[in-house]
Amino acid sequence: MKFSFSKSNMVMEKKRKKVLCIYSDPSFLTRQQNTLRHKKLEHCFFGFDDFWEACHFVENQIIEQNERLHYILLDEKILGRRLLPLLGKISSLKNYMKKPEVIVCTSENNNELRNKVMQFPVVSTFLVKPVPQNYIEFLITGHSS
Repeated sequence: MKFSFSKSNMVMEKKRKKVLCIYSDPSFLTRQQNTLRHKKLEHCFFGFDDFWEACHFVENQIIEQNERLHYILLDEKILGRRLLPLLGKISSLKNYMKKPEVIVCTSENNNELRNKVMQFPVVSTFLVKPVPQNYIEFLITGHSS
């Protein structure tokens, strides 16, 4: 967390959430990073297009630094058939999250997949793509501009 001398800035900083985004489209990640950099929110966004790189980041940057994540946005396309078993691995990260909130996004509005995914206690949302352009900003700040 950044420290600030202004009481109003400290309140603003406390409201910022940390979002880990594991997404199959690198251009989506780049657009998000650029938008958030422009709004000085890039320190709250961690984007990956590889699940195992994201896990490595969590182990080395979140767990080792005793930090916490607020949200994990997980693109089902990254994991495919391995989604359900790997949601179990993600569930083990709940101790490193402020409140377990995994958002699974998918290209298909599949009720069977939705029902299976929503059985994991850490999954809070099943989102059908496209992910709104300002969704990540909304997760970080609690509002969109």
